[in-house]
Amino acid sequence: MARLQVDTVRCVTSKSSKLDPSSYGLLSPPDSPAPGVVENTEDTVEVTDAMTARATRLSIPAPVAWPQFKQLVDAKDLQPLGRSFSMQITYEQHKVRMERRFGSIATYLTNHVLADLIAETNAPGFDPHAPLKVSDFVFRANDFPYFLGDDVEHWVMWCKKRLEPGFEPPTPAIDAIEAQFGCSVEW
Repeated sequence: MARLQVDTVRCVTSKSSKLDPSSYGLLSPPDSPAPGVVENTEDTVEVTDAMTARATRLSIPAPVAWPQFKQLVDAKDLQPLGRSFSMQITYEQHKVRMERRFGSIATYLTNHVLADLIAETNAPGFDPHAPLKVSDFVFRANDFPYFLGDDVEHWVMWCKKRLEPGFEPPTPAIDAIEAQFGCSVEW
């Protein structure tokens, strides 16, 4: 059984699902360190003492197993989650590159990662106040996943419309998860 966790923003699913990120929504950008994507080596970022300190502070020493992950999410306690030290360093370097290239992480996300999704929201006839539906959700493998057990993948779920904050996914989000990952997911 595949494992999937959703809090209307992030999804986590079993690696045994053999999912292809390109089949499920947003593609990883060419300069993304996502698995299987070659990173742009022309814009090297040296690891600084500040990056090392931040990675030391934010990283966790061992992967979180699925049962523990579920307990943390069910308890609404995400504080113990984090990336591995090496993944946190990679993330810090990526942030510097994207801030150099795009001016800010927000600009990088809106103009590069989410450009197609945002274009759909600007199309004639799009109603941001219409009820949520399955097609309002897209999935993307997280480029900088939490440090989780080997049997778990970390996905990000994006929505074209504003969602209410909280831990309970709306019904269309659940339906989107089942449509994309199948009914054999645990979440």
